[in-house]
Amino acid sequence: MLIACGLVTRAADEKPIGKYDVVITGGRVVDGTGAPWFVADVGIRDGRIARVGRIAPDQGRQVIQADGLVVAPGFVDMMGQTASPMVRDARSAMNLLTQGITTINAGEGASAAPLSDAEGKASGWTTMAEYFALLDLHGLPVNVVQTVGHTQVRKLVLGDVERRPSDEELDRMRGLVREAMQAGAIGLSTALIYPPAVYARTQEIAALAEVAGQSGGRYYTHMRNEGDQLLEAIDEALDIGKSGQTPVHIFHLKAAGRQNWGKMQLALAKIKAARAAGQQVTADIYPYVNNGLGIAAFIHPRHFAQGRAQLLARLDDPELRAQIRREMETTGGWENWYRHVGNDWGRGVIG
Repeated sequence: MLIACGLVTRAADEKPIGKYDVVITGGRVVDGTGAPWFVADVGIRDGRIARVGRIAPDQGRQVIQADGLVVAPGFVDMMGQTASPMVRDARSAMNLLTQGITTINAGEGASAAPLSDAEGKASGWTTMAEYFALLDLHGLPVNVVQTVGHTQVRKLVLGDVERRPSDEELDRMRGLVREAMQAGAIGLSTALIYPPAVYARTQEIAALAEVAGQSGGRYYTHMRNEGDQLLEAIDEALDIGKSGQTPVHIFHLKAAGRQNWGKMQLALAKIKAARAAGQQVTADIYPYVNNGLGIAAFIHPRHFAQGRAQLLARLDDPELRAQIRREMETTGGWENWYRHVGNDWGRGVIG
């Protein structure tokens, strides 16, 4: 797949001015506007797209034959997690660029900011504004947009334990979201299968999503469940959007677990019905059947109720380790991904 970066315009009748540095011929142009693809040549001069239309091959210093291939301005990775590694080493972006990804949406519950003072000493920033300033200073090989993570905000105010915020604490959390949005974040993101986000009630998330919406942002969610309670999780995401008057985007929509595969049509029907009723709802999906996630999702959330550090200290107990494994292999009641891969450790890689 061939990627041409920049603004694509239809200019079939323009006369060329001099030679182009590169001419990409015969490709299927997907211009990013939502229009159907069309066959055209693309002329590039001084690193920018100068012409889209019919171009004689002798007008290019370099000619790339793209028959049967797609030419596009670049792909957006809707869940790019983080841009921080590119600050340390720009070469880490090669895995993106070689796929034609030119923009990443960073953050999925966790986010680069806000951070505690202790975390800030190690990273060099604490606020979203400081983080963006660092990105500007270093420069990046791809475009980056960033959500503010619900998990990040919750941990900063409540720690990583299971409890509800007081009214005062919720106001502090809303303030952190507002500050991040004013700095340039594009919305609030959640990852509701992982502790401590798994402990958040719908009302807590809606209160934060409302703040994002007030700044023109969107609510992005790795939903609370993608398997046995998939349809209920979609309802929750839609309710959060309606309550907070915020557009909703669902990360990596799927029906996990063989027993749930038939729910996908029902899931899509819910989204289509919400859109027909006037709600702004979108979703993305990845084009493969593998999945990667944190191992915390294999463990019942109650084991994290007093925080990750306490659980790690307790794992010295062989009886607790046996109990956790037994729960993974024999029970449900939470988003147990061991069950989703067919109760077979051979279908998973832990590393």
